[in-house]
Amino acid sequence: MQSIFVNSIRRRQKELSKMNELVIFGVPKLTSQRRKVEIPKPAYNEVLIKVVATGLNPKDWKFVKRRDETKALNAGDDIAGIVEAVGDKVFEYKPGDRVAAFHRMGEPAGAYAEYAIAPFSTVFHLPPSISFEGGAGLPLSSMTAALALYQLLGLPLPTVPGNKDIPLLIYGGASAVGAFALQLAKLSNISPIITVAGSGIDFVESLGAATHIVDYRKGDVAAQILAALGGKKLHHAFDAISGSKSYEIISEVLVASGGGKINMVDPPEDESWTWPAGVEFSRTFVASAYGQKHAHITQEQAEKDGEFAYFFYRYLTYLLAEGKFKPHPHQVLDGGLDGVVQGVQNLHDGKVSAKKLVARIADTPGL
Repeated sequence: MQSIFVNSIRRRQKELSKMNELVIFGVPKLTSQRRKVEIPKPAYNEVLIKVVATGLNPKDWKFVKRRDETKALNAGDDIAGIVEAVGDKVFEYKPGDRVAAFHRMGEPAGAYAEYAIAPFSTVFHLPPSISFEGGAGLPLSSMTAALALYQLLGLPLPTVPGNKDIPLLIYGGASAVGAFALQLAKLSNISPIITVAGSGIDFVESLGAATHIVDYRKGDVAAQILAALGGKKLHHAFDAISGSKSYEIISEVLVASGGGKINMVDPPEDESWTWPAGVEFSRTFVASAYGQKHAHITQEQAEKDGEFAYFFYRYLTYLLAEGKFKPHPHQVLDGGLDGVVQGVQNLHDGKVSAKKLVARIADTPGL
């Protein structure tokens, strides 16, 4: 009898050490699978978070589009939840803290699960005024915008006083990355701020950040941008969507201004494209937030981006608490983790505009 009781306890303990995780893959079509795995343990410089909500991103389908079932990936990287445990090096967080975090892309223990891991440098406190659902859309997109504006375009931080007569173009202002860039540019007192949008124009107007909004549906976007500049020269542009030949339009405007810098979230879709004389290209790949080098930046830049991410995420907590920065509008998916694959498919199909898709873990059937 005692042996049966002991074995029962052991089975129960083993079951408690497991969690539900969702993995997705794109071959032959976008598919998801839910599976039981061990709850991860944080390394010396990591934080284990009980996930309350997770945000979806376009990179989720990009990361799995060539993967089959044998290489299925937990592609969630935006975490909002409660600290469960911390590694030995971590001193800023303790179990029970409300946080949001950016998981290391492509690595195990992602956010499409009951528990997820993030480096301590990409974790930040969520003020009481910010819901987990709102916080779930912040980590990846806000950092992408911040790296683009401040690390790669070299624009002044919001902490630099004074008004700055620096024309800035943000292409894709209704996207989460573009909208966060608009908020940051306004906080930096940059002006004029010109943005390009379409069906999300009403949302962009509600941000109160852009001084000029260009509707790409009206055609001749370059001419509209030049008219908005009113004779001023544009030397800084951020392409938050990197599609539909947006970089060609931006290049036309920069050349007309005598040259300048363009930063993009993806490289040009046309691999034969060559940048006109005087146009300086850089790419923001948000993995540099934890110091990871990529093809478009040096190791030194990656290390500096990692340091920048550490303090910017903590500054973001302050901005959120003071009401100076707001999360993107969000839509909670039906079915928790079971709704993720359809959400990712909708992102792939371009059916999502001016909102973040969020999965609430507790809504998952059977949990």
